[in-house]
Amino acid sequence: MRYLSLIVLVACASRPPIVMWGSSSRSSSERIEFASGGEGSYTHTSDGVQDKQERVSLTKDQLHELLELFRTKHACELAHDPTYTPAPDEGQTTLELALPDQRCKVVLWDTEWQRGGARDITETMHSMRPVRLK
Repeated sequence: MRYLSLIVLVACASRPPIVMWGSSSRSSSERIEFASGGEGSYTHTSDGVQDKQERVSLTKDQLHELLELFRTKHACELAHDPTYTPAPDEGQTTLELALPDQRCKVVLWDTEWQRGGARDITETMHSMRPVRLK
């Protein structure tokens, strides 16, 4: 009976993220994560205080489309341009992928994420921010 309880607990545990997108600047940060089933979370922090945390989710097809975007835009090959000088208050954004065929951590300045194939990734990830009508 002890073994059955352990199996149930393991089965109920949440899946580790396979996609993590996080940005930070001097006064705020945001993070969105997705697990392999499409379930995820969005967190926003201002001045060190979490002011928003919401569950987000993707359908199987949406998750597949997102992962295909990372592949076609060669996300794991993106690299910081050593000649780029960031603006004084410019933030950085990190993309981490933990997929069978792609494992990487890419950190770029926010403006660098607006160039080339990185721009499509940025626009897609920003479109996943939860929107609430007040």
